[in-house]
Amino acid sequence: MTADSAARTATVDAEMIRGMTWDAVIYTLTRPLAVIAYTALIAAFVVNAIVLGMVGGADQEQTTTLTWTMVAIAALIVASIIFTRASTRRAISTTMPSGSVVRVELGDESIKMVSKSGVSDVAYSTFRSVHVGRYAALLRLRGTSVVTVVPRILLSDDDVARLKSRVKSTN
Repeated sequence: MTADSAARTATVDAEMIRGMTWDAVIYTLTRPLAVIAYTALIAAFVVNAIVLGMVGGADQEQTTTLTWTMVAIAALIVASIIFTRASTRRAISTTMPSGSVVRVELGDESIKMVSKSGVSDVAYSTFRSVHVGRYAALLRLRGTSVVTVVPRILLSDDDVARLKSRVKSTN
């Protein structure tokens, strides 16, 4: 959107929330620290499985401990993904509840977003990076792992390119 164009608006629905949630969850779970953490958990699971195979049924107490350890590791992986999804969905639904109208304006120096939670006018220099998914544009704040979610439907391809260039030029 150019500085002199009208703002784009959209009415949020359940499908939009679901899509933005999954874009944000996938982004979160593919950050380097998350990849390292999940790789470590999977490695621990595999090591437990190998040791369990080596022990066989020889030592019942050790077999039971290794089995429960594998169950705990698997549960931890699944629970963390479910928790990430639930907290992301709650944050998006609180800011942009189903049925509400959201608006985005790309200015020369900032992005302005209007939603049920209010108006935010944030300078491009506040953002560290932009990641665009199918349903959401995720703007990562400097110095944190926090992202601002913008419905992708509100941004044309030109808007995305402009947003990326503005954020990149301030880094």
